[in-house]
Amino acid sequence: MDHTLESKNESSWNAVRSGLCHSTFKIVWVGMFAIVCNLAGTQTSWSCQLENPTLPEETTTSLNQRSGPKVADVVITGNNVLPSHAVNRNISTRPGRYFDPDLLQHDVDRLWRMPEVKRVNGPFIKETPEGLVITIDIVERQLIRSIQVIGNRGISDRELRKKTNLTDGAPLDLNAVRMAKTRIQDHYKEKGYPRTQVEVMQGDGIERGDIVFLIHEDQQQKIWNVKFEGNQFASDSRLKTMIQSKPGILKVVGGLVKRTEIDQDVVRLANYYKSFGYFNCRIGRELEESNDGRWMTVRFIIDEGPRYKIRNVSFMGQSVYSDNQLSVLVKLKPDDKNMPEFNASKMNEDVVALRELYGSEGFVFAKVEAEPRFLEEPGIMDVVYKIEEGERYRVGQINVHIDGGGFTKKEVVINRMSLKPGDWIDSNKITACERRLGAAQIFAGRQDPGGGTAPKIVIRTPELKQLENAQRTAGSASDTGNRLR
Repeated sequence: MDHTLESKNESSWNAVRSGLCHSTFKIVWVGMFAIVCNLAGTQTSWSCQLENPTLPEETTTSLNQRSGPKVADVVITGNNVLPSHAVNRNISTRPGRYFDPDLLQHDVDRLWRMPEVKRVNGPFIKETPEGLVITIDIVERQLIRSIQVIGNRGISDRELRKKTNLTDGAPLDLNAVRMAKTRIQDHYKEKGYPRTQVEVMQGDGIERGDIVFLIHEDQQQKIWNVKFEGNQFASDSRLKTMIQSKPGILKVVGGLVKRTEIDQDVVRLANYYKSFGYFNCRIGRELEESNDGRWMTVRFIIDEGPRYKIRNVSFMGQSVYSDNQLSVLVKLKPDDKNMPEFNASKMNEDVVALRELYGSEGFVFAKVEAEPRFLEEPGIMDVVYKIEEGERYRVGQINVHIDGGGFTKKEVVINRMSLKPGDWIDSNKITACERRLGAAQIFAGRQDPGGGTAPKIVIRTPELKQLENAQRTAGSASDTGNRLR
C-alpha cells in the first residue's frame, strides 16, 4: 500500500514537473517572439511583469488536475505602512494552486530584498481542511522623518543635506546613513576642511526616523606656498603652470586645500615628465601645516631619472608607401651622429604628417598610431608607427545641408569646392575648402553679418543601397555597350 502511494505521488510530481517544463518552454518562446517583433518594427505590444509572475491559463488548468496539497490562503502580517498590493506583487504563491516549497522560498527571498522590509519572519504553514494556510510576517523599516545638520558654519544645511542623498519619507537604512556621513566628510575636505569630523547622533531619535549629523567643523585650510625639490629639467615656474594646487589671490580668494587635487597634481607632473622622455620619474608630495592649522605648504619631491633617447624608428602595416617614403616625413628620428631625446609633442606631429600623407591620396580613414617600445638597456627606446591604410575613396555625391533657412544657394557652395565627383579625396583640400567657405561669410545672417556657424565638411561612406544601385548602373551600362558592339 505504501509503495503504491509513493509511486502515485512520484508519478504526479513528475507530471507536475513535465507540465511546468512545458509551460516554461511556451513562456520563453513567446518572450523571444516578442523581441523579434520589436526588432522588426511591428506595432505588436507585449508586456511582461516580472515582479508579479502569473502562470498561463493552460498551465493553471493542468495543475488543478493533479493531486497534492493546495494553498488555501496566503496571509501577510506586519505591514502597517507598506501597501498590501506592493507586498503581493512580490509573491508568486497563490491560493488555489498546489504548494511548491521552492516557489515559497523564492517569495521569501524577494521580500527580504525589498528596501522597505527590515526582517521577514516565517513562513508559518498551517494545515486546514481547505488546504494550507501560509502566514508571512514582515517587519517594516522605519521611515525617515527628518534630516538635521548641527555644528556647521562654513557650509549651509541645504548643501549638506543634498550631499547625503537621503530624503524624508524614504526607508531608514543604517548603511545608507553611514555612507551619507562619509560623503559629508569628503565634501568638507573638498571645501578646504581636511580635519572636520562628522558624527551620527545615536539614541531613540534615529529609531524613530530622526537623523541628526553632528559636525565638528575646524578652520578652513588654505595653501600658503608650493615648492619643488629635485627638479633640474623644468623650472619651478614652469612646473607651477602644470598643477592646480596653488595659493589663492592675495592669500584670500581661492587656494583651498583639496587632498584629491593634490594627488591629481602628482599625476599631472608625472605625465609632464613622461612626455619629455622621463619614463622612470618618481614624484611624491609632503604637506606641512602651520601651527594653528590654517595654512599648508605643499612640497613636491621629484626624482627625474634618465631621459630616454630614440634608437630606431620603424613602420608596420603599410603597403602603399615604402619605409623610406614614410621616413622622410618623420622628424623625430635618429641620424648617423646621435639619437634624439624623446618628445611626445614632436612624435604627435609626425603622426599628423603621416595621416595627412594618406589623406591627401584618398585614404581618408587611415589610422596611424605611435607605439614607444622600451629596450633592456635603460634610457634607450624604439618608436614603431602602426598603420592601417584602409580603402581609397573618390568623391561621390556632394550634398549641401544648410540650417537656419538662409538665402545661400547650394550652387554657391559647390562652386567654392575644389573637389569634384570622381576626384580622389584629399583631406588637405577639404580643410582648405572649409577655410574658404568660412572666410566667404556666405552663411552669415542679414541681422548679424558676423554670425552663423562655421561650415563643416563631413565624409561619409556610401550606404549599401547606394553601392547596389551603382553596381546595377555599371552592369546595365556594360550590357548596353556589349549590345552596341
